[in-house]
Amino acid sequence: MTISSAWRVIVSSRSGGGKARRDWPEIAKMLKARSIEFSDKITDHAYHAIELAREAVLEGFRKLLVLGGDGAIHEVLNGLYSQEEVSPSEVTLGLIPVGSGNDWSRLHKIPADYEAAIDLIADAERHTRVQDVARVDTLMDGKPYCRHMMNIGGLGFDSEVCHRFDLAKERGHASDRQYLKSLLSGFLSYKCLKFRVSVDGQEFYRGPAFSVALGIGKYCGGGMMQTPEAIPDDGLIDVTVVGKVSKLQFLHKVPSLFRGDIFKNKEVIHTRGRQVDISAAPYSYMEVDGEPVGITPVHVAVISAGVKVVSNM
Repeated sequence: MTISSAWRVIVSSRSGGGKARRDWPEIAKMLKARSIEFSDKITDHAYHAIELAREAVLEGFRKLLVLGGDGAIHEVLNGLYSQEEVSPSEVTLGLIPVGSGNDWSRLHKIPADYEAAIDLIADAERHTRVQDVARVDTLMDGKPYCRHMMNIGGLGFDSEVCHRFDLAKERGHASDRQYLKSLLSGFLSYKCLKFRVSVDGQEFYRGPAFSVALGIGKYCGGGMMQTPEAIPDDGLIDVTVVGKVSKLQFLHKVPSLFRGDIFKNKEVIHTRGRQVDISAAPYSYMEVDGEPVGITPVHVAVISAGVKVVSNM
């Protein structure tokens, strides 16, 4: 097999409400103007980016450029980890952000401006760094299920909203307005679950909790910081537990999520480790990088330097 020096561009047709696909011809011209060699593939169904990433590696590509948002780069990462031709750490991922939250690109300081983002790709060798990945094992439809995490995962309230929004997307409703509806309905009906969280084999928390967050990165939900001290290449998973709080108390804490000082709240505890085990009664949904990935029990393990990324950090 011949190893290609070109980029394989994966265009997520659903990202940004279809904006990625609409803007692709313009972005392609920008790439050509910078003499960046590439070929492209465009997704045409959910999770298609997983297949396209796997196929690209098997075809000899070692540089994948994603045109999309957090969900798209999550799928591409999982495509890398679904093949055994090469180690995923031998593949470089780049991103031109065209999504809604764009939290992973925020972590790596990738500009939203297309030309500026392409500047990083054009000088990718100088801007490439390694990032950790986390393997997440859950149950899906009663069977063991595995996904890999690029940024942040959550249980409790976060995953309840994600689950509701995913059901709406399956019915063809995937707008920002629908997400707000899912957020509101989830907030009004959610009740704290009983969690048990163990980190590196030691019990860290047992009791009712509003949410549990696990972070390789620190941004989620369009700039909120549930794991504000997370470092993407320290070989550790940051864990934040928001204990039992009322809905009114939680609303008062929302500004601290955007300021990055959530740890000042007495109901919030945090730690970090290489492996995390979580159970819930009766159960909790789990979301990873904004995508639903099953239910508890959950086992999360870090993969140090799990992938190379084009970054502006």
